[in-house]
Amino acid sequence: MQLSSQTELTWIHNMHNSTAETPQTAGTGNETLSTQSSSSKFSLGVLVLLAFLMVLLALVTILGNILVILAFIMDRNLRHRSNYFFLNLAISDFAVGVFCMPLYIPYSLTGKWYLGKGVCKLWLVMDYLLCTASVFNIVLISYDRFLSVTKAVSYRAQQGITSNPVVKMVAIWVFAFLLYCPAILFWEHVAGHSVVAPSTAIVLRDHRKE
Repeated sequence: MQLSSQTELTWIHNMHNSTAETPQTAGTGNETLSTQSSSSKFSLGVLVLLAFLMVLLALVTILGNILVILAFIMDRNLRHRSNYFFLNLAISDFAVGVFCMPLYIPYSLTGKWYLGKGVCKLWLVMDYLLCTASVFNIVLISYDRFLSVTKAVSYRAQQGITSNPVVKMVAIWVFAFLLYCPAILFWEHVAGHSVVAPSTAIVLRDHRKE
């Protein structure tokens, strides 16, 4: 009887050790969401330092792009064709600093999303929209600089025309939205399941667990 009890205790101890080494997971439907906090990878001091640097980066992003927007609004001499594209870039980057970065900082530090499914999908839409618009703006600025060098005469003749750059600015946002946002918003209706858990106590965007 004593041997049986010792055997049982040894089995329970081994099961406890094997369970402790396995990352905890929680599944809903066809998906498995890892709940292992990334904060466990960092000490408290490193975590505080990372949080400070991320917040500082967000503030610099916001303030820097505010200065660009204010300069364009207040100085009429800056309102020529090429600078409209810089304004568009500043608007998209400003929105990244105001909306996307603050919501991403807690998730990147803890590995957990606490704001619910609706906010998660909104954040994904805004993140892809704004970052894609920023890339498109940079491409458009590069193309505009190319035209100013290779076709300088015709380029200067069009400097007073603001409708053309405004149309291109609007087109950038439309194309950026169409590239990713419909898939984010309607994928669960097309595929029949969502990559975001309905309860969404914890949502992980990184699918590298595979």
